[in-house]
Amino acid sequence: MITSYDIFVPVIMGSGSSLRTGLKVRELGCKKVLVVYDKGLKDVGIAGTIVENIQNAGIETVIFDGVLPDPPDTMIEQAAEMARREAVDGIVAVGGGSAMDTAKGINVLINNTPPIMKYFGVQKNLKPGVPMVFIPTTSGTGSEVTNMCVVSCTSLGKKDTVVSNVCLGTLAIVDPDLTLGLPPKMTAATGADALAHALEALTSGHANPLSDALAREATRMIARWLPVAYRDGSNLEAREQMILASLYAGMAFTNGFVHLGHCIGHTLGANFHIPHGIACALALPEVIEYAAKTEYKKVRMICECLDVTVPEEASPEEIGAAARKAIRSLLKSVDLPNIKELGIPLEAAMKVAPLVTADTGFALVPYRITAARVAEMIQSAYDA
Repeated sequence: MITSYDIFVPVIMGSGSSLRTGLKVRELGCKKVLVVYDKGLKDVGIAGTIVENIQNAGIETVIFDGVLPDPPDTMIEQAAEMARREAVDGIVAVGGGSAMDTAKGINVLINNTPPIMKYFGVQKNLKPGVPMVFIPTTSGTGSEVTNMCVVSCTSLGKKDTVVSNVCLGTLAIVDPDLTLGLPPKMTAATGADALAHALEALTSGHANPLSDALAREATRMIARWLPVAYRDGSNLEAREQMILASLYAGMAFTNGFVHLGHCIGHTLGANFHIPHGIACALALPEVIEYAAKTEYKKVRMICECLDVTVPEEASPEEIGAAARKAIRSLLKSVDLPNIKELGIPLEAAMKVAPLVTADTGFALVPYRITAARVAEMIQSAYDA
């Protein structure tokens, strides 16, 4: 087998590692950086501590604290204009996936003309941006080590993705201390996102031995530690294990890619304004059951990671059903809602199926299915 592996972003990890931010940014040669975060992180004091740390290293800071969930293209373009006007030579993003996606979008536009929608898809010829340092405060997106950013296109009413080395961070600083105050619902939603990354990467047609190893370990860690972190957010060991699992899952899907679960998540999320992690979890059990038709060996691995015993003689259908039940049980253990509990009518949810098959990521599904089959999966997940 001939395969290739993407080089990952260098990572500094450990309790208190965020206190090295200023030192590391200075080592990159930056003199003036744009610090990207949302107002929530400002309110809890995390952002201010990071900004002060950077300033104490003798580096000038420009603040963009207007990050919105599911970053709209218009917001990214406004922030990029600020970055160009201020002539920053680096970007530091503090927060979850929205903050990091915003920073990546800004970096795309620093030396490439807007609008950002021009660059949706795989881009190999973009002008390079500036060094970027990512400091995650959730354990879910893995965006600190991926080469893509997800953008909400306001004119088209859907999400799309820029895939480029311009979206790669220069350094990730992974400090579990920053996740200790994460509320239970956010812990569950971001953990589900990491789980989706791992399971979809493992069953992708583009999986390889490295992405498989990372995805399996991430799955084991999430199965063990997500319920603990959900019940006791102050448990530092659980937080450390979850942020590491998120990192592994991010590395896995950078190499193996996500597929149908994220297509459904993107579509439901954009149409019904559902947080990304929750949206990606809604039909994840059904997606892995569907994948078992061709990827039954990988789905058997998932069952093993979830501590489910599957008989050796089990058929692909039986393996898929066992995985579906185990994944659903894990999601229910952290009180993640189903589609019905989100107040979405069944007919409205099923109607988005053609949009799912039009999602860019649909090209990466394990095997082709119709919109009608997607609608059946949504129906099965509706009140599960």
